[in-house]
Amino acid sequence: MPKKTTEIIVNSNNNYTIGVKDNQPTLLKNISEISCLEQPISSDKTIEKNRGRIELREVTVFNAPEYLSKDWKGITSIIKIERTTKRGKKISEETAFFISSAKGNAEYFNRGIRLHWSIENSLHYVKDVTFREDASKIVAGNSPENNSIIRNISINIFRDNGFHNIAQGIRVCCNKIFKLQKMIF
Repeated sequence: MPKKTTEIIVNSNNNYTIGVKDNQPTLLKNISEISCLEQPISSDKTIEKNRGRIELREVTVFNAPEYLSKDWKGITSIIKIERTTKRGKKISEETAFFISSAKGNAEYFNRGIRLHWSIENSLHYVKDVTFREDASKIVAGNSPENNSIIRNISINIFRDNGFHNIAQGIRVCCNKIFKLQKMIF
């Protein structure tokens, strides 16, 4: 997310929480060092068991130093999330960093970021796997955005009609124009 966007968000009296990745190497290095050198103001641990895996999430929150606000308007918090996932005998570890203009404790950020990812994953999974959006060859003009909007509308119609599994909804309704009309109208 561009630095200018954070300024727009803060100026509209809203808050942001942004994942920091390799495309922001200086910021990533700075907040990684802060998380190693400073004392956290809050921490939270959660363990989730689902889909045959166990995930431990350790979240720590740090105060953002003043010098970061020069580039990232409104920044108040640095969030570090360490995930350890075990599926069978396989164990994977991942560390993610976030910056935020919101003030909150580790439990607040843990819940919010986790909720965001569950929503994001459910939508992107359906769009990518079921509708094969990433494989689309449509690239001219506004066509990619228009097709994405149509996919979103389709997903909402299926979900509004009780289909939690969109692929199943497509199978049930394919070639049944009258069933589709009833769903829409």
